[in-house]
Amino acid sequence: MFAGKNILAVVCGFSMIAATPAMSDAQSTQILEEYFDVLKSAPIVLEVGDKDDADRYTQWNNITLRSDNGQTQIAVPWIKVSKKLLGGFEMTFAEQIDGVFQSPDPEVLKPVKFVINNQNMIVDINGKDGAREYNSTFDEMTFGTLDSDLINFSAKMTGGTGTQLLQAGDMDRSSGSFNIKNMAIDYSMEIEGETVTSSSMVQSFAGNFDIPIYNDFDTENPTGFFDASRNMVFEYSVDSGSSKTAMNSAVGPIQLNAAFGASTGIFGIKDEVATVEGVTQGLAYEVTATGMGLPPMQFSISDAVAKIAFPLDNVDESKPAAYKIALSGLKLSEPLWNMFDPKALLPRDDIDLDIDLVASLRWLKKISDVDVKDTDQELPVAVESAEIKAFNLKIAGADLQTTGSVLMDNSQFPPIPDGTVNISLKGGYGLLGKLTELGLVRAQNAAMIQGMSTMFFIPGDGEDHLVSVITMTKDGHISANGKPLK
Repeated sequence: MFAGKNILAVVCGFSMIAATPAMSDAQSTQILEEYFDVLKSAPIVLEVGDKDDADRYTQWNNITLRSDNGQTQIAVPWIKVSKKLLGGFEMTFAEQIDGVFQSPDPEVLKPVKFVINNQNMIVDINGKDGAREYNSTFDEMTFGTLDSDLINFSAKMTGGTGTQLLQAGDMDRSSGSFNIKNMAIDYSMEIEGETVTSSSMVQSFAGNFDIPIYNDFDTENPTGFFDASRNMVFEYSVDSGSSKTAMNSAVGPIQLNAAFGASTGIFGIKDEVATVEGVTQGLAYEVTATGMGLPPMQFSISDAVAKIAFPLDNVDESKPAAYKIALSGLKLSEPLWNMFDPKALLPRDDIDLDIDLVASLRWLKKISDVDVKDTDQELPVAVESAEIKAFNLKIAGADLQTTGSVLMDNSQFPPIPDGTVNISLKGGYGLLGKLTELGLVRAQNAAMIQGMSTMFFIPGDGEDHLVSVITMTKDGHISANGKPLK
C-alpha cells in the first residue's frame, strides 16, 4: 500500500511525502510523474492543483492525497525536483503539510486535524534508470494533532539521515539505511473522565532494510498480493530510551516510569520463514499507585531476549517454527517483595526465566487463499511435532528445568501427542513450605500438592530434588516414571 516510501517516513509513520518510488527517466518532470505514479497501485486518490515546468526544475502545487474511503486527507502546498549543477537531482518539500483523519466510527472519535513540519529536508537523487539512489537529510521533523478534545499526539525527530536504493526489474526492491539522532513521542487521551498522558524519548535510532515493493495491493483481498518467496529484512538498533506514563482513573493516579539501554532487533522473511527477534539490556521500571494503597515499586531486568520464527506457505511439507523468551537477572525491590513476603522468608535472589520451544508446522492452504474476513474458518496451520528445548525458571530458591520432544497425530481432534518430557525441580518442597508459612498457600492445599507430587515425581540427586519423565504414546496413554496416569 505504501510501497517505495522513504524509510525515514515509513519507520516513523508521519507521511507519504518523503516517498521515493522507482523512476525511469532523469528529467525532473518525469521524476515527479514517476514519484506519484506509485499511488496508482494503492487505495489513494491524487489531485494536483497546477504544475510549473521550467528548464532546471519541476514544481507541483496544491497537491491533495486522499484515501479512497475519504477518511484520511493530506494537503501538500508544493513539492519540487531541481536539477543540480554538478549532476543529479534534488527533491524538496513544503515546510508544513496539513492533514486530517477520521476513525472508522465517528461516534467514538471526531475528525482529527494534524500538521507535519520539516526543517531543511532534502532528498538528493542519483544513479541510473532502474537503480536510483536517494540520500535524505533533515534537521528536524515533527508531527502533531490539532484541536482535539480526546487525543493529542506529537512526535519530533532530529538529526535524520537516510539512504535508499530502488531497483526495478522482475521484482522491484528497496534497500538502504537510516539514522535518527533523537526521537521524542508525547500523547494524551481523555475518555469518560479518565486521562492518560505519556512522554518517551529514544536516542540514536538506526537501522538497515531490504524489502520488496508490491504494486498490486487490494483492500478487498489484503493477503492476495503476498509472495512468501520474496525475502525482506528490517533491522534496527537503539542506544537508550525512556518513558513516563501517568493515568488518572477511578482507582486513583498511577505513574509508570521505564528506561532501557542498548537494544537491537530484526524482523523479516528469509527462505519463506518469517522471523521477529530482539535483545534489550538494562530495563528498569518504577510503578507508583498510592491511590490503590500500594507503596512505590521497582523492578529491573539485566537482559531480555525474544525470538519468533514461523514458516510461510509450506503446504507440501512441514518446516520448523520457534518461540523463545528469556529474562535474565530480574530484580524486585524490597517494597515489592514485602507485599507478599513481609517476613523475608523467601531468598531475594535474581529471577531467571527461559522458554525455548520448537515446532514443525505445515500450512493447510496458501496465505493468499486465506479469507481474513471469515471468522469461522479453522486455523489454517497444523502442528506436526514439538520440542521443549527449555522451560526453565529460577525463583525464590527453586529451580525448574524442563526439556522434551513430542510428535503430534493430526488425523484426529484433539491431536494425540507421542513423546517424552523431562522435568527437574530443585527446592520445590522448600518453596512450598515457605509459601504455606506466609499464608499464600493453605496448609491443606500444600499437603495435597505434596501427595500428588509422588504420582509425577521421584527423588533425584541431593536434598529436595525431584525428577520426572512424562511419556506419551500414540495410543493415548500417558505415564510418569513408568507409572500409568492415563
